[in-house]
Amino acid sequence: MIQIKEFLKYVDISDLHDKICAFRELDFKKLDYQEVQNEIAKVISFETPSGSCSYLTPVSASYPSGTRFYRVRNIAEGDTRLPLKSMSTVSDCWEPPSQVVKAGRLNRERESLLYTAPMAPDIAIEELKVVDDQNFSLIVYEALTPIKVTGIGFPPNIEGLSKDEILKLRMIQDFLKHEFVRDVGYGTEYLYRISESITKDYFDLPPDVQDAWCYPSVAKKGGYNVCFRPTAKQKLSLVGVQIAAVKREESGYLFNVKLIAKDSGDGINLSYHGIGSPEQETLFPEITAEKI
Repeated sequence: MIQIKEFLKYVDISDLHDKICAFRELDFKKLDYQEVQNEIAKVISFETPSGSCSYLTPVSASYPSGTRFYRVRNIAEGDTRLPLKSMSTVSDCWEPPSQVVKAGRLNRERESLLYTAPMAPDIAIEELKVVDDQNFSLIVYEALTPIKVTGIGFPPNIEGLSKDEILKLRMIQDFLKHEFVRDVGYGTEYLYRISESITKDYFDLPPDVQDAWCYPSVAKKGGYNVCFRPTAKQKLSLVGVQIAAVKREESGYLFNVKLIAKDSGDGINLSYHGIGSPEQETLFPEITAEKI
């Protein structure tokens, strides 16, 4: 199998630049998944003695046991009676049913994945575009074992490479990162075909070495998200849910947690508990009205 230094000998910087520019001129609204995949491959593939090929070195990392991961769900206006319609069962805390899933950054339509933010809830709040003083459900998970992630958009390993080789590799990686983190809005959801194709074609490693994907947050620069495979959720425990609102201030986020919910014990339904209750103090002793 061709190695990275050998592959980079056949990467022409001018040709790579031209292919990237041509890719960005494509009308992606008219391209299906297979066509998008083919266009990405054209950009990062080069002719070698072994034929046309591409070569990437995905970066792997891990989160230790005990790491908390956060997910946010909106609460519809008028959903005020307990248990909340949107958050009444344990299944409401996990990935949504496939029949309601729309295409996302890493998933196709009807492909259900668990999107989270690691270690702090603010990224999850920004990803869902939560408005100040609007109630939401903050779902909290905890890693039961180390979580192995493959990084998308991470700087490549350049050890042992020349300046010319580093430039070529970075151009390829920067192209993939730029296309992966494209800002997608209403009416441009077809752009998710690009990020999903990049994920599944170039960063999808076997389950024994990868539990999830880690990638830059589009909503909060400098932050990261972690998206779990459905089979990997067995490595997470559901800590509970915080029904809260947030107010953004210059120095941080001011959380107002109003209630908490937890598995009632039957593995099916959630039970609700007030702030100051033994359940809250056991599950979320950190809850205060202070800024984080």
